[in-house]
Amino acid sequence: MSERVKSKSRRFKFPEEASVIFALLILVGIVGALRPTFLKPQNLLNLAASYSISALLAGCIVYLLSMGEIDLSFGWILNLSAVVAGLTMIAGVPVWIAIILGIVAGGIMGAINGVLTVVMRLPLIIVTLGTASVFQGISLISNKSGSVVPTDEKLTSNIFFRALGGEIDTPIPFILIFVVLAFFVLHLTLHKTRFGYRILAIGSNPEAARLAGIPTKQTKILVCALMGAVSGIGGVLFLGFRGAVDPSTGANLLLPVVAAAIIGGTPLSGGAGTVWGSLVGALIVGVIGVGVVFLGIDAVWSTLVTGLVIIFAIGVDQIVRVRKNRAS
Repeated sequence: MSERVKSKSRRFKFPEEASVIFALLILVGIVGALRPTFLKPQNLLNLAASYSISALLAGCIVYLLSMGEIDLSFGWILNLSAVVAGLTMIAGVPVWIAIILGIVAGGIMGAINGVLTVVMRLPLIIVTLGTASVFQGISLISNKSGSVVPTDEKLTSNIFFRALGGEIDTPIPFILIFVVLAFFVLHLTLHKTRFGYRILAIGSNPEAARLAGIPTKQTKILVCALMGAVSGIGGVLFLGFRGAVDPSTGANLLLPVVAAAIIGGTPLSGGAGTVWGSLVGALIVGVIGVGVVFLGIDAVWSTLVTGLVIIFAIGVDQIVRVRKNRAS
């Protein structure tokens, strides 16, 4: 009997992300079969690089979804953080200090979201519905509804921005390397630290977590601040990658970021989350977005397809949870 148990425990277990990876491979295969040029390594690397900022935000929003919350303001936090970094560079502040100021600004905005959520006792989605407009308004006032474009000298004098802009030759785009390293940190933090345990516990049962001595309010504020700081990093990456920030930067990030997390396997109900799954989910969203262009289909169809994939992913998650509840 014991040997049978041992043999079962030794069986290979597929990771949670296996089904999502399989879906990604099928999707890439379909587009590649119809348009073989899509499978060129450079095209695939460019696709991954162009969706890397969305992926980074998706990896962090997994923390909020795991806690049973969702942030609607991260796109405008990214925008305003990039504006802060860009304007301080233009004002003559050293580049590294400007980068830090942009990230800190993002963290402060995220912390404001968290404090308002805790103080007002409202879901984060309601609070950020309002703060998103506030951050957007501050950004528009700060840049006078125009683009923020640091001088080429400022961007090229900094090795970090030179790498982001592709001026330093690397086999893999630097922004992609940076984001993958960030994913290792996000994954380990969520699944291997006390902080991550608290997030998952709050998402599973907030009241039980509070009774167990977990500081639920402080944890929520910290997670919101983390989301803001990561959005700030996204803003800095965008500034270096694109070379400028315009009033619409970040406006269209909500769908691809949340879609990536959900498609990647993080449930909306909280209590669980997969950071690596959100990376694969972001690639799926990217393949849909770029794939329709390669196939000669109007790009607006990618939004429709992404929405259908989200509905499908939520439906599958619901079916799986119902079956698990019945089995238990």
